[in-house]
Amino acid sequence: MRKDLTTGSVTKTILTTAMPLILALLLQTGFNIVDAIYVGRISAEAIAAVSLAFPIMFFIFAVAGGVGVGATSLIARYIGSKKFDKADNVAEHALLAGLVLGLLFTIFGFWLGRPLVVSMGADSIADLTLEYLNVIFIGTVFMMIFIIGNNIFRGEGDTKTPMKFMMIATITNIILDPIFIFTLGYGVKGAAIATIISNFFGFGAVMLGFMNGKSSVKIRPRHFKYDFKIIKKIFAIGIPSSLSQISMSLSLGVMMKIISTFGTYAVAAYGIIFRLDSIAILPALGLMMAVIPIIGQNVGAKKFDRAEKSAYRTAIMAGIFTGLVGLIFFSFPRLFISIFNTTPEVIGFGVLYLRTVTLVYAFIGIGISMGGSFLGAGHPMPALITTLLRVIILLIPLSLLLAFTFNLGILGVWLAVSISILASSITAIFWFRTGSWKKDHIKKENIPSM
Repeated sequence: MRKDLTTGSVTKTILTTAMPLILALLLQTGFNIVDAIYVGRISAEAIAAVSLAFPIMFFIFAVAGGVGVGATSLIARYIGSKKFDKADNVAEHALLAGLVLGLLFTIFGFWLGRPLVVSMGADSIADLTLEYLNVIFIGTVFMMIFIIGNNIFRGEGDTKTPMKFMMIATITNIILDPIFIFTLGYGVKGAAIATIISNFFGFGAVMLGFMNGKSSVKIRPRHFKYDFKIIKKIFAIGIPSSLSQISMSLSLGVMMKIISTFGTYAVAAYGIIFRLDSIAILPALGLMMAVIPIIGQNVGAKKFDRAEKSAYRTAIMAGIFTGLVGLIFFSFPRLFISIFNTTPEVIGFGVLYLRTVTLVYAFIGIGISMGGSFLGAGHPMPALITTLLRVIILLIPLSLLLAFTFNLGILGVWLAVSISILASSITAIFWFRTGSWKKDHIKKENIPSM
Protein backbone atom coordinates (compact mmCIF):
# COMPACT_ATOMS: atom_id res chain seq x y z
CA MET A 1 0.00 0.00 0.00
CA ARG A 2 1.38 3.39 -1.03
CA LYS A 3 2.41 5.64 1.87
CA ASP A 4 2.98 9.42 1.73
CA LEU A 5 6.35 10.18 3.39
CA THR A 6 6.34 13.92 2.60
CA THR A 7 4.06 15.08 5.43
CA GLY A 8 3.70 14.73 9.20
CA SER A 9 6.31 14.45 11.97
CA VAL A 10 9.79 13.70 10.61
CA THR A 11 10.76 11.59 13.62
CA LYS A 12 7.54 9.59 13.53
CA THR A 13 7.87 9.04 9.78
CA ILE A 14 11.42 7.76 10.21
CA LEU A 15 10.55 5.42 13.06
CA THR A 16 7.34 4.02 11.57
CA THR A 17 9.11 3.40 8.27
CA ALA A 18 12.27 1.98 9.84
CA MET A 19 10.88 -0.33 12.54
CA PRO A 20 9.43 -2.96 10.15
CA LEU A 21 12.70 -2.81 8.20
CA ILE A 22 14.76 -3.36 11.34
CA LEU A 23 12.55 -6.30 12.25
CA ALA A 24 12.90 -7.69 8.74
CA LEU A 25 16.68 -7.32 8.91
CA LEU A 26 16.66 -8.95 12.33
CA LEU A 27 14.84 -11.88 10.76
CA GLN A 28 17.32 -11.96 7.85
CA THR A 29 20.25 -11.89 10.25
CA GLY A 30 18.54 -14.56 12.31
CA PHE A 31 18.34 -16.54 9.08
CA ASN A 32 22.14 -16.34 8.75
CA ILE A 33 22.86 -16.86 12.45
CA VAL A 34 20.78 -20.03 12.56
CA ASP A 35 22.94 -21.38 9.73
CA ALA A 36 26.10 -20.37 11.59
CA ILE A 37 25.04 -21.94 14.88
CA TYR A 38 24.11 -25.25 13.30
CA VAL A 39 27.17 -25.33 11.03
CA GLY A 40 29.38 -24.39 13.97
CA ARG A 41 28.15 -27.52 15.75
CA ILE A 42 29.63 -29.62 12.92
CA SER A 43 33.23 -28.37 13.23
CA ALA A 44 35.48 -25.29 13.09
CA GLU A 45 36.39 -26.35 9.53
CA ALA A 46 32.71 -26.36 8.54
CA ILE A 47 32.09 -22.82 9.76
CA ALA A 48 35.35 -21.71 8.14
CA ALA A 49 34.16 -23.22 4.84
CA VAL A 50 30.83 -21.40 4.99
CA SER A 51 32.66 -18.21 6.02
CA LEU A 52 34.85 -18.59 2.93
CA ALA A 53 31.67 -18.68 0.83
CA PHE A 54 30.57 -15.28 2.23
CA PRO A 55 32.38 -13.08 -0.31
CA ILE A 56 30.85 -14.91 -3.27
CA MET A 57 27.36 -14.95 -1.77
CA PHE A 58 27.77 -11.33 -0.75
CA PHE A 59 28.57 -10.48 -4.37
CA ILE A 60 25.23 -12.00 -5.45
CA PHE A 61 23.38 -10.11 -2.72
CA ALA A 62 25.22 -6.92 -3.70
CA VAL A 63 24.02 -7.05 -7.30
CA ALA A 64 20.45 -7.86 -6.26
CA GLY A 65 20.57 -5.13 -3.62
CA GLY A 66 21.91 -2.61 -6.12
CA VAL A 67 19.08 -3.25 -8.57
CA GLY A 68 16.67 -3.12 -5.64
CA VAL A 69 18.02 0.20 -4.35
CA GLY A 70 17.90 1.66 -7.86
CA ALA A 71 14.25 0.62 -8.09
CA THR A 72 13.46 1.90 -4.59
CA SER A 73 14.94 5.35 -5.20
CA LEU A 74 13.38 5.74 -8.64
CA ILE A 75 9.94 4.46 -7.58
CA ALA A 76 9.94 6.71 -4.50
CA ARG A 77 10.80 9.82 -6.54
CA TYR A 78 8.14 9.01 -9.13
CA ILE A 79 5.55 8.53 -6.38
CA GLY A 80 6.67 11.79 -4.75
CA SER A 81 6.06 13.57 -8.07
CA LYS A 82 2.72 11.69 -8.55
CA LYS A 83 3.86 9.79 -11.66
CA PHE A 84 2.46 6.41 -10.64
CA ASP A 85 2.45 4.70 -14.06
CA LYS A 86 6.17 5.32 -14.35
CA ALA A 87 6.71 3.74 -10.93
CA ASP A 88 4.91 0.61 -12.19
CA ASN A 89 7.13 0.46 -15.24
CA VAL A 90 10.30 0.71 -13.13
CA ALA A 91 9.13 -2.21 -10.98
CA GLU A 92 8.53 -4.41 -14.03
CA HIS A 93 11.96 -3.70 -15.44
CA ALA A 94 13.63 -4.32 -12.08
CA LEU A 95 12.05 -7.78 -11.80
CA LEU A 96 13.13 -8.62 -15.36
CA ALA A 97 16.69 -7.57 -14.50
CA GLY A 98 16.58 -9.85 -11.46
CA LEU A 99 15.52 -12.83 -13.56
CA VAL A 100 18.28 -12.34 -16.14
CA LEU A 101 21.00 -11.67 -13.58
CA GLY A 102 19.96 -14.66 -11.48
CA LEU A 103 20.34 -17.00 -14.45
CA LEU A 104 23.74 -15.53 -15.27
CA PHE A 105 24.94 -16.06 -11.70
CA THR A 106 23.90 -19.71 -11.87
CA ILE A 107 25.88 -20.26 -15.08
CA PHE A 108 29.01 -18.38 -14.03
CA GLY A 109 28.86 -19.74 -10.49
CA PHE A 110 29.31 -23.33 -11.62
CA TRP A 111 31.98 -22.26 -14.10
CA LEU A 112 34.13 -20.06 -11.83
CA GLY A 113 33.29 -21.32 -8.34
CA ARG A 114 36.38 -23.44 -7.73
CA PRO A 115 38.95 -20.91 -9.06
CA LEU A 116 37.37 -18.20 -6.88
CA VAL A 117 37.41 -20.33 -3.73
CA VAL A 118 40.99 -21.48 -4.28
CA SER A 119 42.11 -17.89 -4.97
CA MET A 120 41.02 -16.92 -1.44
CA GLY A 121 43.76 -19.11 0.00
CA ALA A 122 42.02 -22.03 1.70
CA ASP A 123 42.84 -25.14 -0.33
CA SER A 124 42.23 -27.44 2.63
CA ILE A 125 38.54 -26.51 2.86
CA ALA A 126 37.89 -25.68 -0.82
CA ASP A 127 35.84 -28.86 -1.44
CA LEU A 128 33.72 -28.24 1.64
CA THR A 129 33.11 -24.64 0.56
CA LEU A 130 32.08 -25.71 -2.95
CA GLU A 131 29.74 -28.32 -1.49
CA TYR A 132 27.88 -25.37 0.03
CA LEU A 133 28.16 -22.92 -2.87
CA ASN A 134 27.09 -25.30 -5.65
CA VAL A 135 23.68 -25.63 -4.02
CA ILE A 136 23.41 -21.84 -3.56
CA PHE A 137 24.14 -21.26 -7.26
CA ILE A 138 21.10 -23.37 -8.22
CA GLY A 139 18.73 -20.99 -6.47
CA THR A 140 20.16 -17.57 -7.31
CA VAL A 141 17.12 -16.56 -9.40
CA PHE A 142 14.82 -16.97 -6.38
CA MET A 143 17.23 -15.03 -4.17
CA MET A 144 17.54 -12.16 -6.66
CA ILE A 145 13.80 -11.69 -7.23
CA PHE A 146 13.07 -12.06 -3.51
CA ILE A 147 15.46 -9.19 -2.71
CA ILE A 148 14.37 -6.94 -5.59
CA GLY A 149 10.67 -7.57 -4.96
CA ASN A 150 11.04 -6.50 -1.33
CA ASN A 151 12.73 -3.29 -2.47
CA ILE A 152 9.84 -2.50 -4.80
CA PHE A 153 7.43 -2.61 -1.87
CA ARG A 154 9.77 -0.36 0.11
CA GLY A 155 9.92 2.14 -2.73
CA GLU A 156 6.23 2.87 -2.30
CA GLY A 157 6.73 3.36 1.45
CA ASP A 158 5.41 -0.07 2.49
CA THR A 159 7.92 -1.64 4.87
CA LYS A 160 5.55 -3.95 6.76
CA THR A 161 4.81 -6.34 3.87
CA PRO A 162 8.49 -7.15 3.15
CA MET A 163 8.90 -7.86 6.87
CA LYS A 164 6.19 -10.51 6.61
CA PHE A 165 7.88 -12.04 3.56
CA MET A 166 11.18 -12.25 5.44
CA MET A 167 9.40 -13.85 8.37
CA ILE A 168 8.13 -16.60 6.08
CA ALA A 169 11.64 -17.28 4.74
CA THR A 170 13.28 -17.19 8.17
CA ILE A 171 10.82 -19.53 9.85
CA THR A 172 11.18 -21.94 6.95
CA ASN A 173 14.96 -21.86 7.32
CA ILE A 174 14.84 -22.43 11.09
CA ILE A 175 12.65 -25.49 10.59
CA LEU A 176 14.63 -26.96 7.69
CA ASP A 177 18.21 -26.34 8.90
CA PRO A 178 18.41 -29.10 11.56
CA ILE A 179 16.48 -31.49 9.32
CA PHE A 180 18.86 -31.22 6.36
CA ILE A 181 22.09 -30.73 8.36
CA PHE A 182 21.65 -33.40 11.05
CA THR A 183 18.55 -35.58 10.55
CA LEU A 184 19.26 -36.23 6.87
CA GLY A 185 23.01 -35.97 7.41
CA TYR A 186 23.84 -33.54 4.59
CA GLY A 187 26.07 -31.37 6.79
CA VAL A 188 27.25 -28.14 5.14
CA LYS A 189 25.32 -28.96 1.98
CA GLY A 190 22.18 -29.29 4.11
CA ALA A 191 22.52 -25.69 5.30
CA ALA A 192 22.64 -24.55 1.68
CA ILE A 193 19.60 -26.64 0.73
CA ALA A 194 17.61 -25.13 3.60
CA THR A 195 18.69 -21.64 2.52
CA ILE A 196 17.57 -22.11 -1.08
CA ILE A 197 14.20 -23.64 -0.14
CA SER A 198 13.62 -20.75 2.27
CA ASN A 199 14.40 -18.19 -0.43
CA PHE A 200 12.02 -20.00 -2.76
CA PHE A 201 9.24 -19.57 -0.21
CA GLY A 202 10.16 -15.87 0.10
CA PHE A 203 10.14 -15.53 -3.68
CA GLY A 204 6.69 -17.12 -3.81
CA ALA A 205 5.38 -14.77 -1.13
CA VAL A 206 6.65 -11.72 -3.05
CA MET A 207 5.02 -12.82 -6.31
CA LEU A 208 1.73 -13.57 -4.54
CA GLY A 209 1.94 -10.11 -2.96
CA PHE A 210 2.04 -8.49 -6.38
CA MET A 211 -0.77 -10.67 -7.73
CA ASN A 212 -3.21 -10.24 -4.86
CA GLY A 213 -2.95 -6.45 -4.69
CA LYS A 214 -0.82 -5.99 -1.55
CA SER A 215 1.30 -3.59 -3.58
CA SER A 216 0.00 -0.35 -5.08
CA VAL A 217 2.66 -0.83 -7.76
CA LYS A 218 1.11 -2.82 -10.61
CA ILE A 219 2.98 -5.65 -12.32
CA ARG A 220 1.29 -6.30 -15.68
CA PRO A 221 3.29 -8.76 -17.82
CA ARG A 222 0.78 -8.64 -20.69
CA HIS A 223 1.15 -4.88 -21.05
CA PHE A 224 4.89 -4.79 -20.44
CA LYS A 225 7.02 -3.00 -23.04
CA TYR A 226 10.76 -3.21 -22.64
CA ASP A 227 12.52 0.15 -22.54
CA PHE A 228 16.30 0.20 -22.21
CA LYS A 229 16.13 3.75 -20.85
CA ILE A 230 14.31 2.46 -17.76
CA ILE A 231 16.98 -0.19 -17.20
CA LYS A 232 19.61 2.51 -17.66
CA LYS A 233 17.98 4.70 -15.00
CA ILE A 234 17.72 1.81 -12.53
CA PHE A 235 21.37 0.93 -13.03
CA ALA A 236 22.48 4.58 -12.90
CA ILE A 237 21.73 4.32 -9.19
CA GLY A 238 21.97 0.56 -8.88
CA ILE A 239 25.49 0.14 -10.27
CA PRO A 240 27.19 2.48 -7.78
CA SER A 241 25.07 0.95 -5.02
CA SER A 242 26.03 -2.55 -6.20
CA LEU A 243 29.66 -1.49 -6.44
CA SER A 244 29.45 -0.32 -2.83
CA GLN A 245 28.23 -3.74 -1.79
CA ILE A 246 30.51 -5.59 -4.24
CA SER A 247 33.44 -3.69 -2.79
CA MET A 248 32.43 -5.16 0.56
CA SER A 249 32.42 -8.61 -1.02
CA LEU A 250 35.84 -8.06 -2.58
CA SER A 251 37.13 -6.62 0.66
CA LEU A 252 35.79 -9.61 2.55
CA GLY A 253 37.62 -11.92 0.15
CA VAL A 254 40.90 -10.02 0.52
CA MET A 255 40.48 -9.80 4.28
CA MET A 256 39.86 -13.55 4.39
CA LYS A 257 43.14 -13.97 2.50
CA ILE A 258 44.98 -11.75 4.98
CA ILE A 259 43.37 -13.35 8.01
CA SER A 260 43.99 -16.86 6.69
CA THR A 261 47.71 -16.23 7.30
CA PHE A 262 46.85 -16.44 11.00
CA GLY A 263 45.23 -19.89 10.56
CA THR A 264 41.85 -21.61 10.22
CA TYR A 265 40.78 -20.53 13.70
CA ALA A 266 41.24 -16.88 12.73
CA VAL A 267 39.11 -17.42 9.61
CA ALA A 268 36.42 -19.12 11.71
CA ALA A 269 36.51 -16.21 14.18
CA TYR A 270 36.16 -13.68 11.36
CA GLY A 271 33.14 -15.58 10.07
CA ILE A 272 31.54 -15.31 13.51
CA ILE A 273 32.53 -11.64 13.81
CA PHE A 274 30.91 -10.95 10.43
CA ARG A 275 27.62 -12.22 11.79
CA LEU A 276 27.92 -10.25 15.03
CA ASP A 277 28.71 -7.11 13.02
CA SER A 278 25.57 -7.84 11.02
CA ILE A 279 23.58 -7.71 14.25
CA ALA A 280 25.26 -4.53 15.42
CA ILE A 281 24.47 -2.59 12.24
CA LEU A 282 20.88 -3.83 11.97
CA PRO A 283 19.37 -0.59 13.31
CA ALA A 284 21.56 1.48 10.99
CA LEU A 285 20.69 -0.65 7.96
CA GLY A 286 17.00 -0.44 8.80
CA LEU A 287 17.22 3.33 9.13
CA MET A 288 19.28 3.56 5.93
CA MET A 289 16.70 1.55 3.99
CA ALA A 290 13.94 3.71 5.48
CA VAL A 291 15.60 6.99 4.61
CA ILE A 292 15.96 6.05 0.91
CA PRO A 293 12.20 6.26 0.13
CA ILE A 294 11.77 9.13 2.62
CA ILE A 295 14.45 11.24 0.92
CA GLY A 296 13.29 10.03 -2.50
CA GLN A 297 9.68 11.08 -2.05
CA ASN A 298 10.65 14.45 -0.55
CA VAL A 299 13.13 15.16 -3.34
CA GLY A 300 10.47 14.16 -5.88
CA ALA A 301 8.08 16.58 -4.15
CA LYS A 302 10.88 19.21 -4.00
CA LYS A 303 10.75 19.37 -0.19
CA PHE A 304 14.51 19.64 0.26
CA ASP A 305 14.48 21.09 3.80
CA ARG A 306 12.41 18.16 5.02
CA ALA A 307 14.72 15.76 3.22
CA GLU A 308 17.79 17.30 4.90
CA LYS A 309 16.17 17.23 8.32
CA SER A 310 15.24 13.57 7.80
CA ALA A 311 18.82 12.70 6.85
CA TYR A 312 20.43 14.23 9.93
CA ARG A 313 17.83 12.91 12.33
CA THR A 314 18.21 9.41 10.88
CA ALA A 315 22.00 9.59 11.27
CA ILE A 316 21.69 10.52 14.95
CA MET A 317 19.31 7.63 15.59
CA ALA A 318 21.58 5.20 13.74
CA GLY A 319 24.62 6.31 15.74
CA ILE A 320 22.82 5.88 19.06
CA PHE A 321 21.46 2.43 18.22
CA THR A 322 24.71 0.97 16.88
CA GLY A 323 26.68 2.54 19.73
CA LEU A 324 24.46 0.79 22.28
CA VAL A 325 24.89 -2.58 20.57
CA GLY A 326 28.64 -2.00 20.51
CA LEU A 327 28.60 -1.35 24.26
CA ILE A 328 26.85 -4.67 24.87
CA PHE A 329 29.33 -6.59 22.69
CA PHE A 330 32.26 -4.84 24.38
CA SER A 331 30.98 -5.81 27.82
CA PHE A 332 30.36 -9.52 27.09
CA PRO A 333 32.59 -10.51 24.15
CA ARG A 334 33.36 -14.09 25.20
CA LEU A 335 29.67 -14.86 25.66
CA PHE A 336 28.74 -13.80 22.13
CA ILE A 337 31.63 -15.59 20.39
CA SER A 338 31.03 -18.83 22.29
CA ILE A 339 27.42 -18.98 21.06
CA PHE A 340 28.83 -20.04 17.68
CA ASN A 341 31.98 -21.96 18.60
CA THR A 342 33.74 -22.82 21.85
CA THR A 343 37.23 -23.49 20.48
CA PRO A 344 39.58 -21.39 22.72
CA GLU A 345 41.61 -20.06 19.78
CA VAL A 346 38.47 -18.94 17.94
CA ILE A 347 37.18 -17.20 21.06
CA GLY A 348 40.53 -15.47 21.57
CA PHE A 349 40.58 -13.92 18.09
CA GLY A 350 36.92 -12.90 18.39
CA VAL A 351 37.20 -11.31 21.84
CA LEU A 352 40.14 -9.15 20.71
CA TYR A 353 38.04 -7.87 17.77
CA LEU A 354 35.03 -7.01 19.92
CA ARG A 355 37.19 -5.20 22.46
CA THR A 356 38.74 -3.11 19.67
CA VAL A 357 36.20 -2.37 16.91
CA THR A 358 33.06 -1.92 19.02
CA LEU A 359 34.53 1.39 20.24
CA VAL A 360 33.63 2.95 16.87
CA TYR A 361 30.33 1.15 16.21
CA ALA A 362 28.42 4.43 16.57
CA PHE A 363 30.33 5.88 13.60
CA ILE A 364 29.54 2.95 11.32
CA GLY A 365 25.86 3.58 12.04
CA ILE A 366 26.19 7.24 11.09
CA GLY A 367 28.12 6.43 7.90
CA ILE A 368 25.64 3.81 6.72
CA SER A 369 22.71 6.15 7.33
CA MET A 370 24.30 9.03 5.44
CA GLY A 371 24.94 6.70 2.51
CA GLY A 372 21.21 5.95 2.37
CA SER A 373 20.42 9.65 2.25
CA PHE A 374 22.65 10.09 -0.80
CA LEU A 375 21.00 7.10 -2.51
CA GLY A 376 17.50 8.37 -1.81
CA ALA A 377 18.39 11.72 -3.39
CA GLY A 378 19.65 9.94 -6.50
CA HIS A 379 23.33 10.71 -5.76
CA PRO A 380 24.96 7.28 -5.44
CA MET A 381 28.60 8.30 -5.96
CA PRO A 382 29.22 9.78 -2.48
CA ALA A 383 27.79 6.60 -0.94
CA LEU A 384 30.10 4.52 -3.15
CA ILE A 385 33.23 6.55 -2.42
CA THR A 386 32.76 6.62 1.34
CA THR A 387 32.10 2.87 1.30
CA LEU A 388 35.29 2.32 -0.71
CA LEU A 389 37.17 4.34 1.87
CA ARG A 390 35.87 2.10 4.64
CA VAL A 391 36.27 -1.33 3.03
CA ILE A 392 39.14 -1.06 0.53
CA ILE A 393 41.06 2.22 0.17
CA LEU A 394 41.92 2.53 3.87
CA LEU A 395 41.16 -0.91 5.29
CA ILE A 396 43.35 -3.18 3.16
CA PRO A 397 46.57 -1.08 3.11
CA LEU A 398 46.22 -0.31 6.83
CA SER A 399 45.63 -4.00 7.64
CA LEU A 400 48.81 -5.01 5.83
CA LEU A 401 50.80 -2.11 7.27
CA LEU A 402 49.75 -2.55 10.90
CA ALA A 403 49.65 -6.35 10.92
CA PHE A 404 52.94 -7.07 9.14
CA THR A 405 55.07 -3.92 8.79
CA PHE A 406 54.44 -2.85 12.39
CA ASN A 407 54.21 -6.49 13.55
CA LEU A 408 50.93 -6.02 15.42
CA GLY A 409 49.52 -9.28 14.03
CA ILE A 410 45.76 -9.74 14.11
CA LEU A 411 45.41 -6.71 16.41
CA GLY A 412 46.73 -4.58 13.56
CA VAL A 413 43.93 -5.86 11.31
CA TRP A 414 41.30 -5.03 13.94
CA LEU A 415 42.78 -1.53 14.43
CA ALA A 416 42.66 -0.99 10.65
CA VAL A 417 38.94 -1.82 10.68
CA SER A 418 38.34 0.78 13.40
CA ILE A 419 40.31 3.56 11.70
CA SER A 420 38.59 2.94 8.35
CA ILE A 421 35.12 3.14 9.91
CA LEU A 422 35.92 6.40 11.68
CA ALA A 423 37.47 8.14 8.65
CA SER A 424 34.77 7.14 6.14
CA SER A 425 31.89 8.20 8.39
CA ILE A 426 33.36 11.64 9.05
CA THR A 427 33.87 12.06 5.29
CA ALA A 428 30.21 11.16 4.61
CA ILE A 429 28.95 13.74 7.10
CA PHE A 430 30.98 16.61 5.65
CA TRP A 431 30.11 15.62 2.07
CA PHE A 432 26.38 15.67 2.79
CA ARG A 433 26.71 19.07 4.46
CA THR A 434 27.96 20.56 1.18
CA GLY A 435 24.41 20.20 -0.16
CA SER A 436 25.50 18.87 -3.56
CA TRP A 437 22.51 16.52 -3.60
CA LYS A 438 19.93 19.37 -3.59
CA LYS A 439 18.77 19.38 -7.17
CA ASP A 440 15.54 18.96 -9.10
CA HIS A 441 16.37 15.31 -9.80
CA ILE A 442 13.26 14.28 -11.71
CA LYS A 443 13.86 17.06 -14.26
CA LYS A 444 17.66 17.16 -14.06
CA GLU A 445 18.11 13.42 -14.71
CA ASN A 446 15.67 13.51 -17.67
CA ILE A 447 13.83 10.44 -16.44
CA PRO A 448 12.08 9.00 -19.49
CA SER A 449 8.39 9.67 -19.94
CA MET A 450 5.90 6.92 -20.62
